[in-house]
Amino acid sequence: MALDEDRATRLCSCTSASLMTVTGCARAPNGKGRMTAMLKGAGMLSLWNGVDPGRRGEYDLWHTRQHVPERLAIPGMLRARRYHRGEGPLPEFLTLYELENNGVLDSASYRALLQNPTAWSRSMRPSFRGFFRVGHLVRLSRGGGVGGALMASVFANAAAPQGGWEAVTELVLQKTAATAIHVLTKDPAVAPVPFSVPPSEGGSYADGAALMVECHGRDRLADIAGVLDAALDAHGLAQGREAWTHYDLAYALDRDELDSVVSLSGMPG
Repeated sequence: MALDEDRATRLCSCTSASLMTVTGCARAPNGKGRMTAMLKGAGMLSLWNGVDPGRRGEYDLWHTRQHVPERLAIPGMLRARRYHRGEGPLPEFLTLYELENNGVLDSASYRALLQNPTAWSRSMRPSFRGFFRVGHLVRLSRGGGVGGALMASVFANAAAPQGGWEAVTELVLQKTAATAIHVLTKDPAVAPVPFSVPPSEGGSYADGAALMVECHGRDRLADIAGVLDAALDAHGLAQGREAWTHYDLAYALDRDELDSVVSLSGMPG
């Protein structure tokens, strides 16, 4: 799908071995002459929701064995991850899709998937609670691997003095157990979904910017937050941010693993 020059710049096609920003690709020292980025593409889709407690087990099975594989079959969808909340104010589930760029979300194949859900997907939608979906531009992503835990905060504006986010991420990755940090801003070009679910009792999550930090275990996140909060405040970043929500990784799937997935069309039995 062709992109105009301005959007192509914002959705810079950085490699997985570079620092990604919405204004272009940048490299800086990390001991080996470059910064590294964990995210696979220049775009991301996040989905935040709860689910009817009576369908929790079915939700896990549906999401893992039908919903995520179905999405990753769309060209440009690179990797999906689902997290389950351990503690904090944000919704119970957080799902992240890494994209080549956000143009994937306007593709004919993706729109057809949204407009023609499977019977199982159609039956699950009314059971969502507090559903919110947002397309992100990757302002900055640094780190490596996929951590077993993630903490997330949302705030209105990711504006920063030059080098501010870079300084904060460098400090946190050097001084804590964090394995990756991602600064995300909302992409207003991403259209809302063409269906409705029960309304949220809370706000719109990540409707401005989001900060996500990965680690190998949730027991280390509080220590990371202490260092990160002090650094953010010192640089005047992420002001008015929501308290951190801690998540455990429940499932992750790469596009190149799709052939190994045993998909389901409904609840077994």
